[in-house]
Amino acid sequence: MTERPETFLAHLRSAAVGVLERFPAELRPEIYALSFRVWRVDDDDRRPYVAVGYNTQTQYERERDPDDDGEARWNYAYWLLEGFETLGNVPEDPVGSRVYEEEVRSLGVWYDGELGVEEHPCQIVR
Repeated sequence: MTERPETFLAHLRSAAVGVLERFPAELRPEIYALSFRVWRVDDDDRRPYVAVGYNTQTQYERERDPDDDGEARWNYAYWLLEGFETLGNVPEDPVGSRVYEEEVRSLGVWYDGELGVEEHPCQIVR
């Protein structure tokens, strides 16, 4: 990961390259698809992340049945889903967390506190 990326997006791009380079060498010939799962921790809009993963031929063979028309190959629900690196505003990515919060605060859209039923996730705190 970079020490001081200009933007959150720039950080994600450069850090994702590092994640791809760290994929296990022995699995690389088996990897047929990459995944970039974008979500947020505990549904908190302040905690976006991307989990960079993949699926392998072995996983496909494990999940498919004899009548499978490709469902297990391309339906994300059958893929490897755990153990991938995450980037963004998460503890595993301290640079990304810092850059994200600084950028969002500079745009004037950061908010503090808990989300309640009455609160809107985009309220502005200045």
